[in-house]
Amino acid sequence: MYSKEQITKIRQLINNYFDKGEVFDKLKKKIESEKIQIDDLDNEKLTKLLRETNLIDNLILDIKHLDEIDEFNKQNKQLTFVDPDRINYRSVSLRIYKGRAFLDFIEPGNSKLQLYLSFCGQRFASATVDATVEPEFNELFLFDLRTEAQKANVDLLTLSKLDHPIELCVIQIQNGQRKLFSQKLIEWRFLLCYGNISLNIELPTTYNTKMQNERKNHVGILQIHLELLPKTGLVLLPEHIVVSQLSKEKSVINQISDRFHTYGNAWWNDFKELKLSVRPIKLYSESQDGIWRPSCTFIRELQSVRGIMSPNHAARFVSLIPMKTSDRGPSGDRLEVWHRFPTFIALKGGDFEDHCLLLCSFFLGFNLDAFVVFGSTADRPHGWVMTRLQKPKKPNQKQAEYAYNFWEPLTGHKFELNDPKVPQLYKRIGCIFNHKYFYANIQENDSVLKTDLNIEDYTKWKAVDPNEISLLKPQNFQLTLLRQTIYADELEPKLELQLREAIGSYRKIINLATRYDEKLGSIMQIALANYETEKITGLQFAQFEFQSAIRSYIPEGHTFMSFPICFNHMNIQKMLEDIKTSPVGGEVLTARGDQTYHAVRVKMEIYPEDVYAVWVSVSVRFHKIV
Repeated sequence: MYSKEQITKIRQLINNYFDKGEVFDKLKKKIESEKIQIDDLDNEKLTKLLRETNLIDNLILDIKHLDEIDEFNKQNKQLTFVDPDRINYRSVSLRIYKGRAFLDFIEPGNSKLQLYLSFCGQRFASATVDATVEPEFNELFLFDLRTEAQKANVDLLTLSKLDHPIELCVIQIQNGQRKLFSQKLIEWRFLLCYGNISLNIELPTTYNTKMQNERKNHVGILQIHLELLPKTGLVLLPEHIVVSQLSKEKSVINQISDRFHTYGNAWWNDFKELKLSVRPIKLYSESQDGIWRPSCTFIRELQSVRGIMSPNHAARFVSLIPMKTSDRGPSGDRLEVWHRFPTFIALKGGDFEDHCLLLCSFFLGFNLDAFVVFGSTADRPHGWVMTRLQKPKKPNQKQAEYAYNFWEPLTGHKFELNDPKVPQLYKRIGCIFNHKYFYANIQENDSVLKTDLNIEDYTKWKAVDPNEISLLKPQNFQLTLLRQTIYADELEPKLELQLREAIGSYRKIINLATRYDEKLGSIMQIALANYETEKITGLQFAQFEFQSAIRSYIPEGHTFMSFPICFNHMNIQKMLEDIKTSPVGGEVLTARGDQTYHAVRVKMEIYPEDVYAVWVSVSVRFHKIV
């Protein structure tokens, strides 16, 4: 049965359908070919003509497609809004039914699984399901095939040349920790030949699942169904066209890979002849699918990413994605795996390489001259992002001069090159690269302080031919960030209550009572509102008002102390430990005296993908007992 809303949509669909000139043209031609007189045309003959011209069948298919759109909306309200008018536009429907032979989950456990899919700037996430041998996903996703510029249908022959697979990522969640369970690039273009396809997709092992069982080559099977929509007026392509196109693409990729491999070997041998000190030169890096690829291909310009309004917002967003040290292999060495952007974000964490690549790509999208710098800190490999701004040229000046900034992707901080913190944070520079250029440091002294950053000086930097890099296929596509699904006004009161209880329990252990001052907490909200803005813009506001409010509220002779801190997680015990181990925070928690009152205030800033900053202020006012 259809709801009233659906019946209204169907009526509108029928009206729109018969308003099309082509419907009446077909009907008129059929009447003329049958030599039927208008006076002889009754309802029975008209219905027969409509069926013979497939006009009614096409209308029924459109109505069926409307049901699919409604079902998609119900299942994915939090992800996207699908306009019913899209039934007139070319799209790919992807149904994921269930998994089979997920043998890692034979033993019952508390793991969950979640799917993430990306395609042509569109990105979706499934609901989380229990991780079992046969997990029930039952999800429907709809991908738009229209051109972004005109939002018009593209003919199937043009679509056959769209070398953009559907990117599937399976995330395992256990005890709050996320890891890559499997990933797959789904080739969808045979839909252009068949209209719909049912597949059993083997999910390959990853660097995580391989370590658990070296003999496995896949971790499960996923049952999916692909369909090309709408079905009306669809003239499919012969299979040989798609087969030929895929074969050409594979041949070109293999030729380019072989060419760059040959060039890279010669380039590397030339570099070794210089007999320089050992330094990190990342010409190739291992991707999440276990293939070594040129490092430049992991970076791309990310333009118009909704939710990232400026380079400063980009730096803040990337810094709030938790740092997760890479796993170690059987030999104990760090597994240095570079993830594609959707995987990195779906994992909600990654090592410094992932942070560098994403931040540099955001900067390039804002048309900044940005590069990933690979080097080291005092005791370990590290990477950061460099931007350079061209200074205005002076009269008769031939060579451009630049101002350089270093951006730390794990904190979002920006440092000018002459900042005294730079040599404390960064020690050596091995190479600098982005999506177009790669430079290896060939200066005798590769320390940050001594390295000349003029990468155009070929006596100090060995460049890879940009023409060779330009032929390479990027590993990342245009990124779309999912909308937030958590809300500050719901979480802030809960976190405040939990922190109060945790602080009260801690003080009780050390034989101290705890009382809370609601008004003091309200005043601290002024300061908390300022901190996130200052992180992004470097500007402060309402400082005078805050200081005035505190001065007028704290009684004369009383001591006031406050400790603000920012977290990118909501683990209350970890928060308490960090506050306790800070000199000021520990003093606030253990404050004792006459009329001792504490205040706890929480302010959350939530970004796309549920990336968030939790600002916590723990304060106390008391009268010291001498």
